[in-house]
Amino acid sequence: MLRELLTGIAGGTLSGVSPGIHVNTLAAFLSSAGIRDNLVLFAMGLTHTFLDVIPSAFLGVPDEGTALGILPAHRLVLRGRAMEVVRLALWASFLAVLMAIPAMPLYLHLAPLYRPAVGRFLVFLLAVFLVLTEPGLKRFFALLVFFLSGILGMLTFRLGLSQPFYHLFTGLFGVPVILLSILEERTRPIDAGDGEILLDRGRFLGFSALGTALGMVASLVPAFTASQAALLGSFLSKDERSFLTVVFSVNTANFLFAFANFLSTGRRRNGIVALMFPLPGEAMAFYLLVALFVSMAVLLYGELLAALILRLLRWVPYGALNSSVLVILVVLSYLFDGVTGLIALSGGVIIGLLAMVLGVRRTNCMGVLMLPIIIG
Repeated sequence: MLRELLTGIAGGTLSGVSPGIHVNTLAAFLSSAGIRDNLVLFAMGLTHTFLDVIPSAFLGVPDEGTALGILPAHRLVLRGRAMEVVRLALWASFLAVLMAIPAMPLYLHLAPLYRPAVGRFLVFLLAVFLVLTEPGLKRFFALLVFFLSGILGMLTFRLGLSQPFYHLFTGLFGVPVILLSILEERTRPIDAGDGEILLDRGRFLGFSALGTALGMVASLVPAFTASQAALLGSFLSKDERSFLTVVFSVNTANFLFAFANFLSTGRRRNGIVALMFPLPGEAMAFYLLVALFVSMAVLLYGELLAALILRLLRWVPYGALNSSVLVILVVLSYLFDGVTGLIALSGGVIIGLLAMVLGVRRTNCMGVLMLPIIIG
């Protein structure tokens, strides 16, 4: 058992800190190689939710769960608060685990009651709210970005790509940030800072609880993803730190509750769970203990690992680093899905840059998921 746990933590650490390598991709590779143990997959997926802050914040490379947190995290990093961002992620994720445990009995009763129409209606309300909160003429621009990204999503999902979310989220949210850094010729190395979380403890706990609750909803309603749950949280959290607390809590809680949904109903709400063998509901208590062990283990080494990566990044010129990461992202897109993947990536980049030029929130790019859901 210990070997499986350590293997899962190691795999989640690798995918978490590697730009462009999602945990679902690594899990699918291991599964094809004959490594398909549920304990390995669970530990890997949970570990990834703690550490995927590193490429998202330091390099601007997102996955679905952290896409909306890139710009707020990037702003803090550029202000010399890199280690604070890491500590926010680690502790918000840990609190999400702690808060998810007492909520599990209620969740296991709610999971079988879900009906698809509920999710579609929630996403529609969120889309309307997203556009209407833009001021004046920007509402029209927001609607344009929303529909363009939604059409891109509908077209991409029909292409049968192996990694559609990689191309879409990297294009919409990741590459534009990197291009902006290159064009502005930001050469100052990343400053770690003292790591102190400059957010009131009560607010930190409150926004962690909010993120945990939204993560629970996201796992219950398949049409309501972790990114959309974080998007809803963005309207309730008005500064970078509180918003990031919500994002990181949603990410971890969504994984845990999706696993619980799998045990309760057999529904597979994410890529990791889709690779698992069926389990009895009674296994939940054991896996919650595993979650506590994994969480505490990642807390012990997460900051040290981030600090080590930051030291290594100091040896590489920031401009050259961004250019190298950009090349890696494009190459991965081609390796995953060839020219078709590059086309989807390019479409995302154009729309992501358009949102920046028009001066609207890039959260409107979440139409990439929301419009296909609303239309059905």
